[in-house]
Amino acid sequence: MTANPIEQFRDTIIAAGLTPPDVIEPDKLHRFPGIGKRNGNTAGWCKLFADGMGGSFGDWSTGLHENWQAKRDKPMSDNERQVWRRQIDEARKQAEAEREAQHMEAAQQAKLIFGDGKRDESADHPYAMKKRVNLFSLVRRGAWPQRGWTDALLVPLFDAAGKLATLEAINADGEKDYLKGGRKRGCFYPFGKLRGATVVMIGEGVASTAAGVDATDWPAAAAMDAGNLLATAQAVRELAPEAVILFLADNDVRDVGRNPGVETARDAAEAVGGFVAIPELDGRTCDWWDVWNERGAGIVGDLLAAAIRPQSAPAATDDANHQSGDDDAPVGEYARDVSLIRASDVIPEPISWLWNGWLAAGKMHVFGGAPGTGKTTISMGLAATVTTGGRWPDGTRSIAGNVVIWSGEDDPADTLFPRLALSGADLSRVYFIADIREGNERRSFDPARDMEPLRRRLAEIGGVKLLIVDPVVSAIAGDSHKNAEVRRGLQPLVDLAGAMRCALLGITHFSKGTGGRDPVERLTGSLAFGALARVVLVAAKHQEEGEDGRTVRLFCRAKSNIGPDDGGFEYDLHQAELKTHPGIFASSVLWGEAVEGAARELLATADATGDDGEGGTLADAKRFLADLLADGPMRAGEIFKDADQAGYSKRSIQRAANAIKIERHKDGMRGGWTWRLPPKMPNRPEDAVDAEQKALAPLAPSAASSVVEVEI
Repeated sequence: MTANPIEQFRDTIIAAGLTPPDVIEPDKLHRFPGIGKRNGNTAGWCKLFADGMGGSFGDWSTGLHENWQAKRDKPMSDNERQVWRRQIDEARKQAEAEREAQHMEAAQQAKLIFGDGKRDESADHPYAMKKRVNLFSLVRRGAWPQRGWTDALLVPLFDAAGKLATLEAINADGEKDYLKGGRKRGCFYPFGKLRGATVVMIGEGVASTAAGVDATDWPAAAAMDAGNLLATAQAVRELAPEAVILFLADNDVRDVGRNPGVETARDAAEAVGGFVAIPELDGRTCDWWDVWNERGAGIVGDLLAAAIRPQSAPAATDDANHQSGDDDAPVGEYARDVSLIRASDVIPEPISWLWNGWLAAGKMHVFGGAPGTGKTTISMGLAATVTTGGRWPDGTRSIAGNVVIWSGEDDPADTLFPRLALSGADLSRVYFIADIREGNERRSFDPARDMEPLRRRLAEIGGVKLLIVDPVVSAIAGDSHKNAEVRRGLQPLVDLAGAMRCALLGITHFSKGTGGRDPVERLTGSLAFGALARVVLVAAKHQEEGEDGRTVRLFCRAKSNIGPDDGGFEYDLHQAELKTHPGIFASSVLWGEAVEGAARELLATADATGDDGEGGTLADAKRFLADLLADGPMRAGEIFKDADQAGYSKRSIQRAANAIKIERHKDGMRGGWTWRLPPKMPNRPEDAVDAEQKALAPLAPSAASSVVEVEI
């Protein structure tokens, strides 16, 4: 990274996938194409602050919004931080205001262009004749001044209120263009009446969506591209809260193992509780129009009906000319039946790895070990790698993304934040699951009740690559030693991870007295923890010190159903003071050499007690010490005496004291030590919590200017 702050800023924008202008002027809002957009698009924006030491940038088409700060020789003062935050807010408001002005101007222009178009001649347009599918009456035919086209199909995009927002133009060769400055996010081309519908289809392009309508007679919305699927789906869900939503995915076959059309459709379907229909034509890239064109409407209708749960799907109609979306559209009645999937209809997909061989997208992982092995510290190190797109212990680079953490044992302020910060995490990409608000009441997060609101929040954040649950047993409402209750408790988390395509990492302990067993069998609780996990990771300390006198620790792979199930890495735990927060100390993981062999063999010489080995678990010792000091300070000698009588070793109590940050004071040069509990962290003000929640919420798009309206 160059030392020039402006170039730092530009490099950061480029790293996010955008292409900023070659020259970025301080204190000026710059507009440029969004991610994957061509010249003329202005969804991308950036503003370098007047001092050149900070800035903001984003992409309205994807919802991206990032803040940047230049490298500094010393931390910002409180006043500098306030100024920086004010600049961020001003840049965001300026970009929003300019965007809204562009949207309004584009809507007015769309009204004029669309108003000059001819209503009844679109079916004779070369593109419509080539596609041979009914695009319905809202499409017009006319000139497209923006590209100098004299004969184009004019496709109107409406918001959920039925107001015209922008236009798509399609020329005789099938080339497409959008009105510059027009609002597309959350807007769509409707087929039939969507409000109150029982089934709604959502496709990318107009032709592929029209093919689905022709085959089923179900109402639909064309989102125009994959990036707008989610926003369109959210608008449809508001219009039809009880509807079955079926996504007509584009099958974008890729040799590199990615399928953006299918992936974005699945992500959107998860966000609104929908289904996905994937077209297939002999392994070729295709959409549903291609299947309709080659196989016929009957085949398409059968395939789309089969993509929806039988209890919810209305019967497809053979009347291809009937306009969809009537209020009295029939809903089929089905008896209970078993759904079968023919193997030949399954499209194989490779495992999507976050860390190749270790962390897989959409899969559950369990990470176990004895107390003191640094499981949480390691997890925060893994989280830091994900947030920065950094390198894993084997040298490979991670996909950058957001991380969500649910911790039932460690406080974010005094434990998790410091460890993340020391590990070099991008803290703007880490989210902690706090509590649930129900009206004016607050309560603890309950996975059995709150998985749906969590899913919605993760969808709003977007880009979640890793979900950490520490400890994973906190997700179990019943007996963690009963297989059925463990499976019942974990399944919502497993389903959430699969739907969001993020790796799920659950932290757990080793059971006492399990040394020498298979590492998977040592996990606390039911064997279902290890059975449900696709990958089991373990950490342990060698009983003997290394040649340099340090404690040798091992991080190993004990089980994998989807890749190699052996090997690991040496690691060490490093304590240091946070440079940005003097007086606050934290631990981080330092990775060492790779090791070979099965986990059971590697751990044969490691600490096998399943606890601290000297009288109780760390958690027990922490609770004992906290209860002992609850009434006030005590001399250390008295504490150790009481602990010994209770069965806790001196070492266990010292570790517990360090864990809960006991304050130690010496009574003069020759006096003894006195221990007291640390002062309780003050609760955040309610308004601060509300502000944080609002900051995580997606920006609500303003309604387009009321120019042309339809009944949605």
